[in-house]
Amino acid sequence: MLVVEVLQGIGVSPSNSQIDDFLAWRIKDEWKRYQEERMANYVIEQNNLNGATIVFPNGKKGSEYYQEVSLNMSNYEDVWFEGLEETGLLDNISIETGLISLTGTPVEAKTYDFKLCAKVKGWEQGDPILERKFNIAFNPDPRDLWEPKPVPADLPFQKEDEANDYVLVPEFEGLPQKDIVVASKRGRSHAQEGKPRDDDFRVSFNAQNGWYVLAVADGAGSAKYSREGSRIACETVEQYCKEKLAEQGEEFEAVVKMYAENQTQENLKPVVGKIHEILFKAATEAHRAIVKKVDECSEPAVLKDFSTTLLLAVCRKFSFGWFVASFGVGDGAIAIYDKNADSIKLLNEPDGGEYAGQTRFLTMESIFRDRTRIKMSIVPDFTALMLMTDGISDPFFETDANLAKKEKWDELWENLVNEVDFSDDNENSKNQLLKWLDFWSPGNHDDRTIAILY
Repeated sequence: MLVVEVLQGIGVSPSNSQIDDFLAWRIKDEWKRYQEERMANYVIEQNNLNGATIVFPNGKKGSEYYQEVSLNMSNYEDVWFEGLEETGLLDNISIETGLISLTGTPVEAKTYDFKLCAKVKGWEQGDPILERKFNIAFNPDPRDLWEPKPVPADLPFQKEDEANDYVLVPEFEGLPQKDIVVASKRGRSHAQEGKPRDDDFRVSFNAQNGWYVLAVADGAGSAKYSREGSRIACETVEQYCKEKLAEQGEEFEAVVKMYAENQTQENLKPVVGKIHEILFKAATEAHRAIVKKVDECSEPAVLKDFSTTLLLAVCRKFSFGWFVASFGVGDGAIAIYDKNADSIKLLNEPDGGEYAGQTRFLTMESIFRDRTRIKMSIVPDFTALMLMTDGISDPFFETDANLAKKEKWDELWENLVNEVDFSDDNENSKNQLLKWLDFWSPGNHDDRTIAILY
């Protein structure tokens, strides 16, 4: 035997038992060193795995998750995840490319613990497995945090949480007309507290004379009966304008035509006079109607309790184009939008201050000293005449200065047409528009109302 020969070569003559004992000792010693070396290699590989730059950021419930990381896996023969089953994520691991990805759409908002496991090359049963623990928190969808509550049944001046309307308009006097679509919805901030919708609207077309009337109003959130103030304001101005346009429509149309043919200051005066006589006085009548309501109210109330904004427009199609006149008090926006034009035609000056939420109301007598609240415009055609409360103008424009930026209106219109079919005579657009009002904008959860002539 080789061991005996080696020992005899150095002058040692061991017995058989000594040889067996020596071999056992030697094998045991070498095995120990072998195991220690394998463990040392495992520790090195575990440290390498722990030190690798692998980050799985948090995600959001209901939103697609994707994260790809790279890892040197040249010393591994197998790599896998444990604990991913409940997350809703799937893994894709390539030892050859060193790429690991997680993808999927989590369905629950919670924190999940999982681990990445690996076997080094030459792994045998009983050998340790490399592991590195991770966790991912899937945050709730912010929309899920808003839980609507019903309005108390005994609250005065009840109002539906949402409303919409569509006015289909055929040709008039041989001229193609435009249709009206309008929608209003209780804001999330109101719904969460069981408060009613404070916005309101009224729209109409008079098939006898071709005049449109559109009105939207935003009751002040701090005023306890503002929902009734906005209803009275819209109802009053719409009815007043319809009556006056029926009585004075021909006279109004005559001075508009004269101004359209020759746009001089002299021809402008009677147009402005008629706008004042119809729109400005309509707003005055609305103010009086609210005052009357306060006097008749069975509940303890003052005028301020019915505070509301008001945006009002009347318009008509002529052979030369469209005539639009407006009155505005408070925030929100009235605009003639033409997607092919270079600019936007604003038909109101919001009463906002430096920050959103600062405004004036129809219930303030001082507003009627400002004759600049009436505006007008004559255009060949347009894509849409829009009236909206600040529940829409704030998230899309943020500042009053941005209302004058055509690109901001382009963004709004693009957002609208992605959800609403503005084809002619599409009565279903009123439901599409109501659904569109659910758009998500962080920090903007007020009532939303928009009327569109298109």
